[in-house]
Amino acid sequence: MNAKIEIKETPELNLAGLTHVEKNGIENAFEKLIKWAIPKGLLNNSETKMGRIFYDSFKVTEPNKVRMSIFLATNKLFETEGEINKLTIKKGKCIVGRFEITPNEFEKSWTSLFIWMNKNGYKKSIENPFEIYHNDYREHTENKFIVDLNIPIE
Repeated sequence: MNAKIEIKETPELNLAGLTHVEKNGIENAFEKLIKWAIPKGLLNNSETKMGRIFYDSFKVTEPNKVRMSIFLATNKLFETEGEINKLTIKKGKCIVGRFEITPNEFEKSWTSLFIWMNKNGYKKSIENPFEIYHNDYREHTENKFIVDLNIPIE
């Protein structure tokens, strides 16, 4: 995969998010979060990013049991309600791969980033891998995501 890979110090990220189980229906989870955020003005900021935290791996866990959180990273204050919770990504060192990929290329991209990690002698920390999206793929001329895949490392 063609990616720019760097080791970066990630700041603590305070997030608004909701947990989703299984691969199917992920679009609905994103829509719920967007519908919650719009009236609060949380999407009116170029610093606001959406993303996803993985608690399980599709390579180990049955797809219908994989847990993940869909999140909104914002510097605006917000109150949680309903399914929307406050989540935190701890400050730490990460392997960050910047990819420009279609929805079907996520698994291959994650696999290539983990292979890069192993080949370069890094070890995953106990923190969970996460994605941060830099665009709305539906507005991309080739329907591609510009996304940072992040593997927290020791």
